Amino acid sequence: MDTTKSRLHALKYIIIIALLAVISHAYVLWRFLSPTDTKNQVFMTGANDGIEQMLPMQLYLYEKFKEGRWFYDTDFGLGGDFYTDLAYYYSTNIVYYINILFVRIGDLLIGFDTSTIDFWAYNAFFISIFKAFLIIYFTYRFLGIIGTRPLYGIIGGFIFAASPTYFRFTVFWSFFSDVFIWLPLTLWALELIIQKRKPGLFIFATAATLINNFYFGYYQLIVAILYLFVRLLFKRHGDLPRVETVKLAVPSAVIGAGISAFAFFHAVRGFLNNDGREYEVDVPIFEKLNWQDNIFYENYLVIILFIAIQALFTKRLYVRYFYKMFAILTVVFMLFTLSPYVDLLFNGFQQPQKRWHYMLVFFHAILIAQYFTYFKEISIRQYLISLIPVYIILTCSIYFKDDIVIWVYLVPVIHLVGFLVIYMKGSRPLLEGINAVLIVIFTIIVSASHTNTQIYHSGITDRNHLFYINSNHYASDLQKYNIELLKDMKAPEQKIDYKVRDQDNTPMYMGFSGTSIYSSIIDGNIIDFYYNDLKVNLRYETISRYSTFQSRSNLFSLFNVDYMMRDDNTYGIPAKFSPIIDDGTYTIYENESQLPFLRYATDVYDPDTLNHPLAREHAMLDGIVTNALEPTAAAEPMEDVLNEVSVEAENAIYSDDVLEVPEDGGGLSFSFDSLVDTYEDSDVYIEMYVRMIEPNKRFTINVDGYPNERLFATSKYRTYADDLLYRVPLKEEIPITFSSGKYAVEIKSVYIEDYELLERESAEPEPEYTLFEQDNAYQITLAEPRAGIASVPIIYRDGMKVSGDASGDLEAFRANYLMTGFTLGPDDRVITISYTPPYYLLTLMVSILSLLLGFFYLDLFGTRSRISRRK
Repeated sequence: MDTTKSRLHALKYIIIIALLAVISHAYVLWRFLSPTDTKNQVFMTGANDGIEQMLPMQLYLYEKFKEGRWFYDTDFGLGGDFYTDLAYYYSTNIVYYINILFVRIGDLLIGFDTSTIDFWAYNAFFISIFKAFLIIYFTYRFLGIIGTRPLYGIIGGFIFAASPTYFRFTVFWSFFSDVFIWLPLTLWALELIIQKRKPGLFIFATAATLINNFYFGYYQLIVAILYLFVRLLFKRHGDLPRVETVKLAVPSAVIGAGISAFAFFHAVRGFLNNDGREYEVDVPIFEKLNWQDNIFYENYLVIILFIAIQALFTKRLYVRYFYKMFAILTVVFMLFTLSPYVDLLFNGFQQPQKRWHYMLVFFHAILIAQYFTYFKEISIRQYLISLIPVYIILTCSIYFKDDIVIWVYLVPVIHLVGFLVIYMKGSRPLLEGINAVLIVIFTIIVSASHTNTQIYHSGITDRNHLFYINSNHYASDLQKYNIELLKDMKAPEQKIDYKVRDQDNTPMYMGFSGTSIYSSIIDGNIIDFYYNDLKVNLRYETISRYSTFQSRSNLFSLFNVDYMMRDDNTYGIPAKFSPIIDDGTYTIYENESQLPFLRYATDVYDPDTLNHPLAREHAMLDGIVTNALEPTAAAEPMEDVLNEVSVEAENAIYSDDVLEVPEDGGGLSFSFDSLVDTYEDSDVYIEMYVRMIEPNKRFTINVDGYPNERLFATSKYRTYADDLLYRVPLKEEIPITFSSGKYAVEIKSVYIEDYELLERESAEPEPEYTLFEQDNAYQITLAEPRAGIASVPIIYRDGMKVSGDASGDLEAFRANYLMTGFTLGPDDRVITISYTPPYYLLTLMVSILSLLLGFFYLDLFGTRSRISRRK
């Protein structure tokens, strides 16, 4: 009977938690469901990273996994290991895997159209509600084990799950808010060890956290160590002895980490292989505070509910162990918000990032839950005294903000009900119920007010809706029709150069093999290729994106980018591309100087001897560039024609490599009068060093109509690549203009490219072959075997394997900076190119063995330990 009653209670709480998970999304659901106009039906995803990164990546990975591709594809940007590089996002994300399991079931049973961004935008609501349920449940269980009443344990979880911080994380970077699940789970698991000698949940929590996201695993490590340190330092009566706690916690953490190896190891590899540019900006000790830094009132990231202030000033309750502990943690983390050095610590000492604030939100939610649990112990005098700092802070906040937010009007109502709960003891159950409902309503209003002003502002709501994602700003019917036309037109190995405006992940959500990507983690070799080796000057300076090849024909041909689509306003069509289709809005171009996918080379060039990007392009065209083979050729010296070019300042002052531009549009003018007749139908490559001296702002370098947008000096996303190379069609006058400001400008070289070498190589007879894409490999079948050094524009990664049907392993190597090279034997006719992340099988074995060890460990400290205690 007791068991049945206990189960009914558990079911009741589960139902309440599920309802609260939905209620926590009341505002975002209302903003989506209530309008009839698609322009006002706002999706629960940001218009920037949300629809530019999160949704395309979810769609892309689902399609890859559905196809049976697990690691690598040539359509991942230029090509790459999406399992490793997207581990920061979703490729090892447990929440995402649970999501796509149900999506796949719906796909098979109902026929979901998962190939559109629309579907994944709708899906965001469901997965967020599911996450909110887990957050509330795990917080409730943690609060339960530290002695909080069930009702307030659920409310504490609700405050955490419905917080503005949760919605900011979820709307802009949905995988960020997964950490709201793992924090209460981890601390609940630690308490099970400390209080009950049960390590099983901690093993699971450690493994799940590290598998789900290595980046936030670092955050979790810090908070778990801090929590365990405090619990061991200030041990309670009845807790396990300190040494025994450590003996259980440390092995459990190691086993959990071992279980995560198949995901965690490769995620860390991806992070370490990312471009590692240092943040060259001094970080101040303290923030320069303004009204937006007020964590109690309309802060852009976190709002500390005023109830936590009351709790902090209720001295009577500090006799409670966990109350005192979380009060101190709340105060400490409040103080942490004042220093960017804390942001730096939590971001691995790279750049200051405010991503740790969810911990403060959690601590204050736990404190509030305990405050109401022990509410009956507070005297009326103590209660009234605790209100004084609340109204002082609110009054000052309203004064400095010069605005009253809507939730302020509910504060005295809650205080009145709280007063009646203490004063009218006989009616306490009813009043406590009213108070609990008020806290839920208040939390929703605070979250809705913040979401409305700080998240769903006009810059977001103008774009995160159905009308936008089906427009020509993102994916119109005409754009999709043209892409399908191109996909039917091209060979499997050929790429299409196209992105919709600034949507660098267009290929991901339109399903074609392109040249662009937007991701925080990009293989450092690709970044080196763009910024250092070939100096491909992207229109927007950033370390998180790459796209196209700056209209450089040699690179387009080398990487088999043989088709492109442009609208009428696009600058810079490569020299060797000609229009083949024009629908009045978009023009499709075809490469006139195509190169074969499989290219043989006689000459081997040492990359260390090539001193200019154009020389590197020529070496790749003429032979192969690699340090894996002995060099057999030396590059011919190129002619720098800078001395034949006249450079004059226009509406600017240029002296001693310093350019002063008083107004936007001033700059330099390059005169090529003496060269135009000599080099007909050619491009000019202008290389120069540019750094803004003052002021500290974004600026534009406009090169003959090509606007190169550069970041301000202190930006976290600066490339620090100030040696710039611009490709421009050769003509008599080429203007380079700047935004107003003072610059260090050094013109380093000027080279002319007539494309004679490209045309010669394009005219060479191609080896006859067919390319077949297998699930996790590429197979090239030659019409006739041919020995020699060869390369393919499949982006090389450590773990790439090439084999021939006659020679076996062909020892793949990095060629032409990014490509895959190999040496074919005389009898090799079928070439198979496959990829597995380095050490993947080893890490998988470690995970499996750790899982088995975990079962043995739990048996050792479960059944056997209970028997030994009975004895």
